[in-house]
Amino acid sequence: MSASARVIQFAISPLGAALDRQTVRWTGWSLVNFLFSRATGQPYNAPLLLTATGAKTGRPRRVVLPFFPAGEAIAVVGSRGGMPTDPYWARNLRKNPDATIHIRRAVRRVRARVARGEERAGLWESITSQAPIYLDYERRAAQHREIPVFILDDAA
Repeated sequence: MSASARVIQFAISPLGAALDRQTVRWTGWSLVNFLFSRATGQPYNAPLLLTATGAKTGRPRRVVLPFFPAGEAIAVVGSRGGMPTDPYWARNLRKNPDATIHIRRAVRRVRARVARGEERAGLWESITSQAPIYLDYERRAAQHREIPVFILDDAA
């Protein structure tokens, strides 16, 4: 098994995901993102911990995501590795856009929206220049969906 496959296997395990969520919350650093970047030759992207409300359950759902600057806001990408459907967290944000993020141990309340048109195109170009792996994900997803880019604006 390749190193990247082992990283992914660890990341999706309940223990790996729980450990990574706590590590990002308390240190601002993601072991899983670091190992993935090393295994794939991609640059390390700083992570955030997103807490959104479950679309079906109404319960808090937490996920570690790489983030990218988007002016005064933050962008996150719903790539799910190029799978045919959006990740669960993206569905959660579409239904319940109010969320909380932890970045570098700081907590912020945010409101999510999906970038569209020229805004999305500009963000996508910036994101893929920083993290070219998203171009691979885009090719995989092309038959099924456009990968959403969410803007996380500070909540009022």
